[in-house]
Amino acid sequence: MIARPALAALLLSLIVAGCGIAGTAKIEAPVSVYVSLPLNGPRGPAGRDAADGARLAIEEAQGRAGSIEVRAHFLDDARGKPWDPVAVGENARRAVQDSSAAAYIGELDSEPTRASVPITNDAGLVQVSPGAGAVDLTAPAAGYPNTPDRYRPSGSPSFARTVPADDVVVDAAASWASELGASSAAVTSDGSAFQNLSASEFKAAAAEHGMQVRPGKPPPAVAVTGKAGKQAVYEPGTERLAIYGPGPAKLQVSAEVDASRLPDRTFERRFSMRFRRAPGQYAAYGYEAMALVLQAIRGAGTDVSSFRDNVRNGVFGAHRDGTPLGSYAITSEGDTTECMIQRYRLLGGTARTPLGSPCPPG
Repeated sequence: MIARPALAALLLSLIVAGCGIAGTAKIEAPVSVYVSLPLNGPRGPAGRDAADGARLAIEEAQGRAGSIEVRAHFLDDARGKPWDPVAVGENARRAVQDSSAAAYIGELDSEPTRASVPITNDAGLVQVSPGAGAVDLTAPAAGYPNTPDRYRPSGSPSFARTVPADDVVVDAAASWASELGASSAAVTSDGSAFQNLSASEFKAAAAEHGMQVRPGKPPPAVAVTGKAGKQAVYEPGTERLAIYGPGPAKLQVSAEVDASRLPDRTFERRFSMRFRRAPGQYAAYGYEAMALVLQAIRGAGTDVSSFRDNVRNGVFGAHRDGTPLGSYAITSEGDTTECMIQRYRLLGGTARTPLGSPCPPG
């Protein structure tokens, strides 16, 4: 890792023509944004969608953020796997060691993000994820010791995301179960820290909605008599919500809004025209990760000594209007205020129909 005091010296390579009126070194060469996502392997389709979303954003900006030229470098963090720890480390280190780097976009999922964030944070390089929703990345979380401080060796946050956090998804599942008239609820867990945390959050949310929370493991799919009323079972691992009893249903929730349901209805058309395929769930979130970074670069000025800090500060507290995701802001801890959670009705196999995508009440 590169110590932060060395950053100013590294960034001097960006200078092409001397200093400003006060003798301050100015950025006059292109800056870089690194994009680290799974481009092959089992998460390849989702990763390529996010990468192409980011590519569309920088192309529509004509490769510029205000007066500054921006170049994107797309890296694979999977190497045929869901994610490869060696590739993730190499990608993050390549970015922080590049004196022209202004930001890092990645990773797609939470586990590899936990590996790269300490590297980028130590170098003061802002990192924006289009898909990592883990609560512990931005806040203390049961089952994840010393979080989020363990991802912040610099002592300050540098990670943000354009996708709602996992606890928002859990709240949305409980809210939907309540809307459907469930009087009791249960949740599964495989014993992992993620599923245990999600199970705890779902139970609390279900209780807040007036549902009786069943203790222990829920039963498998069974017929429920009318007297028992409707019962809900949530599975954090698959984000599936089953309703048993009168009017049974097999449903699913997702932090990523279906492309056909995005607030900006032109995004699907623009993406399809550029890449000759329909966008997947992560495309808009990759687009916004890049657009958010470009906005921060545009407002960062050209002073070399403070440039990375200014870009990072420009992400936290940023407001974005008229985006594919609608209007949202980034909080001081790096979470998005965008709270739409996509609802699906499962049709059997992998088929599903997108329904609404409301924010959980609260």
